[in-house]
Amino acid sequence: MAAGRCDGYVLLMARSQWHRFYATSVEAPPDVLFRLLSDLPNYADWLPGSAAYGHTTDVEPYPVQQGTRYHDGKPGEPGKDWWGTVTGFQPPGSVDFQHTIRVAQLMATVDVHIHYSLEAADGATTVTRWLVLDVAMPAVFRPLRPLITAGFDKENVRTMAALKAYAESRAAA
Repeated sequence: MAAGRCDGYVLLMARSQWHRFYATSVEAPPDVLFRLLSDLPNYADWLPGSAAYGHTTDVEPYPVQQGTRYHDGKPGEPGKDWWGTVTGFQPPGSVDFQHTIRVAQLMATVDVHIHYSLEAADGATTVTRWLVLDVAMPAVFRPLRPLITAGFDKENVRTMAALKAYAESRAAA
């Protein structure tokens, strides 16, 4: 455990890691899915907003490539936005993202790593999303970590379902 300071008090910071795999079979080719996942400024075409996500802005450079930076979450709403980076970019097989989110109410920092892999098989594509969260928060708040992970889990399930629905509706058209 590391120590941090808050208003003159020393807080013991607990660090933990949580990860989850999300997978679905999508009746669309990998290149179509890769374009959707890597076209950050146009996520609104297929991913409706939610309590956690509004839109992605300030994507630089664009078109997206390894090293691209972006402003995500709810840009323009203090405390509900974050900056991210594309850390891996291998069309049409995989794309990786990293961003750090601060959860002020719990004095927590969540380092988020997302890896998508796209594998074609039998006319469909298996989309796997691997989410890794590195959570740092005061030890006294550690029992509340499931509140953080549950929010991420809900958002990841929603994202995968939206990607599948949108891509399959376009493939059928």
